[in-house]
Amino acid sequence: MGTEAVFAWPGTGGLALESVYQNDFPLLTGTILFVTLLYIGVNFLVDIAYSLIDPRIRYN
Repeated sequence: MGTEAVFAWPGTGGLALESVYQNDFPLLTGTILFVTLLYIGVNFLVDIAYSLIDPRIRYN
């Protein structure tokens, strides 16, 4: 059970599911693109933070 169901907050999962039910493929594409870019951005920030925290890690 996710945050959307527990706290009744609208989120991207509900938006994506509604767009599938209504055959709104541009909205579904935008939602998937947003989640993908968010995932890549968070991973990039974690890599940067990890290299700052642990001096043994070096990126060339």
